[in-house]
Amino acid sequence: MEILLVPCEASASLPGSRILVLAPHPDDEVFGCGGALARHVAQGAALTVVIVTDGAYGVAEEQANAVRAMRQQESRVAAAVLGYGEPRFLGLPDRGLHYGEALIGIVQGLLDETQADLVYAPSLHEMHPDHRSLAMATLEAVRRAGGERRLAFYEVGIPLTPSHLIDITPVLARKAEAVACFPSQLLQQRYDQHIAALNRYRTYTLPPEIVAAEAFEVIEAHTLAHNPLSPYRSEYQKQRALGLPMASVDLPLVSVLVRSMDRDALAQALDSVALQTYSNIEVVVVNASGQAHRALGEWCGRFPLRLIEPGVPLNRSAAANAALDAARGELLVFLDDDDYYLPSHIAALKAGLDAAGLATIAVYAGVSCVDAQGVEVRRYQRDFDRLTFAIENFIPIHAVLFRRRALERGARFDEQQTHCEDWDFWLQVQDHGAFRLVPELGALYRVGAGEGSDLWDNVDLARPAMLRVYRKRLPTWSDAQLWHWYELTRYKPLYEQIHDELVSAKQHAAVLEHERNQAQQQFAAEQDHVAALQEHREALQAHLAALQEHLQASETAFAANIAERDAYIAALLGSTSWKLTAPLRKVMALLRGAPKHPQ
Repeated sequence: MEILLVPCEASASLPGSRILVLAPHPDDEVFGCGGALARHVAQGAALTVVIVTDGAYGVAEEQANAVRAMRQQESRVAAAVLGYGEPRFLGLPDRGLHYGEALIGIVQGLLDETQADLVYAPSLHEMHPDHRSLAMATLEAVRRAGGERRLAFYEVGIPLTPSHLIDITPVLARKAEAVACFPSQLLQQRYDQHIAALNRYRTYTLPPEIVAAEAFEVIEAHTLAHNPLSPYRSEYQKQRALGLPMASVDLPLVSVLVRSMDRDALAQALDSVALQTYSNIEVVVVNASGQAHRALGEWCGRFPLRLIEPGVPLNRSAAANAALDAARGELLVFLDDDDYYLPSHIAALKAGLDAAGLATIAVYAGVSCVDAQGVEVRRYQRDFDRLTFAIENFIPIHAVLFRRRALERGARFDEQQTHCEDWDFWLQVQDHGAFRLVPELGALYRVGAGEGSDLWDNVDLARPAMLRVYRKRLPTWSDAQLWHWYELTRYKPLYEQIHDELVSAKQHAAVLEHERNQAQQQFAAEQDHVAALQEHREALQAHLAALQEHLQASETAFAANIAERDAYIAALLGSTSWKLTAPLRKVMALLRGAPKHPQ
């Protein structure tokens, strides 16, 4: 969705060799598109910058001339910084621009004079009245001029929805220098910070190496000839045209058609509709029982519900036709009252139908057949093959979302067909377009315990129903189709054997893949453990090195202390005082009976 609303890449510049820049006031030409202009200058393009008003709104008359001159000079200095030469000043009154023939004529004259193939102007979204008037006049002038020229709306006061982003990273410093050339305006507001923030914000969808960008809404002149009002469309209209729904009513209405015998399972079937993630659904319930139906109310969750009361019993085909007649949706899907959808069923089918294109008349999802305990006993989820489908039905009725045009071209349930009626109907629908499988499980189909299809394992019911379908379809078959049918029937046992072997191989491959994933996870865990052990080993080695260093330092300090002590003792023994006190030490030793000290 994002890439439909905002570009995810930026270019160096917009294409153009003769460029006209229209600024409502002195400074708009720099604030709005100064970076783009600097990049045009670097490419050698010819630029004509026209500043339309004098920028002197609200100034006393005695000061007006000085203000006009000052603002013009600021634009001249900025132009010199960016390198596009002397701007042209029209000198119209500030806040005096009005959309009309006079202003349009001025712009037309500039287009004729410059023969510009690219025109810059403020956008239609701007808040300032001069900006908006000049934008509207430029748009109309470009429309009248036609040709291959482009109009690029720039933003100053109000962000626009851009179609193009220009990378101004290489010229960002130069633009900042040019913005600083308008001190008269920066004293009133920190426009420099505002514009820098806007240019930085415009990199939101761009790669990290782009640090500033300018945004433009580019309109081709020739498109205005067909729809001059297109630039004035609301955001709602623009996003609708892009296929981005902003409300549920923007999505095609899907009619969910329920043939009800008023069974208890109907409540769960309707609950599964109420939980659908697709947001534009109507529910049509046809009472096929011929008896009074329990009240259902007007809503199925958030979706409107209508109960159709024919007043007589209807077989399955007649009930289906009654539902089709009552449906209003552009797209249709059936749901029997004993089956139910998964929440994303309709949304996935709609997405699949959109992806398949208009040539596809219907898409269908996988359906799980479950028994009374909810255990899957079979799954319908095979790719569509017209020949195989002509032989037997492999698409449950609530698997399919189909377009209304099948009904408009005559598809209808055969009310004489009491069984296989959905197969007969789908064979009619496929005459008007392709069928495609959406590879997702979308719904559940109850079988057994008195619910679901009564053709299961009942040849007496299946044979006449299928033969009736064959008799209707066979006259339309060519010889090639009949022979293909014969070959398919002849080789069906071999096909089924190969199919079973393929399914077995896929299951084995899935087991091997699971085992491989487990082995990879175990290997990754062991690698993490080895890395942790290595990290611990390195930590221990570092600690050991620190201890060795500490031990070496201690040994060095100890040796130094011993040497210092020995030197001290040697000095003491050699001192005069030690020698003079030697007799006294002898006497003291004799008195204590101690051994003699050395002399």
